Amino acid sequence: MKPRGIERPIGLLLGFATVASISLLAAGTAAMAASGIAPLDRPFPRFDLAGLPPDLANLHLSGLLWLGLLAVILTPSLRVAASLVGFTAAGERRMAVVALAVLAIICLSAAVGAGG
Repeated sequence: MKPRGIERPIGLLLGFATVASISLLAAGTAAMAASGIAPLDRPFPRFDLAGLPPDLANLHLSGLLWLGLLAVILTPSLRVAASLVGFTAAGERRMAVVALAVLAIICLSAAVGAGG
């Protein structure tokens, strides 16, 4: 696969992830408005990854908002991961190493952020 061959699938991935993120955030925001909750009301719902599936299953608005935010946050990482796969398949070792380094930095940043 040539490196240009990965551009279209990556573009489709980014487009899908963007539409999904916006849709989830819009649905969560609409649910907040329908419930009479202002966006800046405190306390904000805490993020709990283990609690996300039950929140979504029970249609809690915080679950929609958190899933939308996760999608926004993960979209760039998915793009880099897809590039890594494409560059590796195309034999572009230097670009694959760069993509791997970027993913390592993203993971390190997430780990530091989660710990602090």
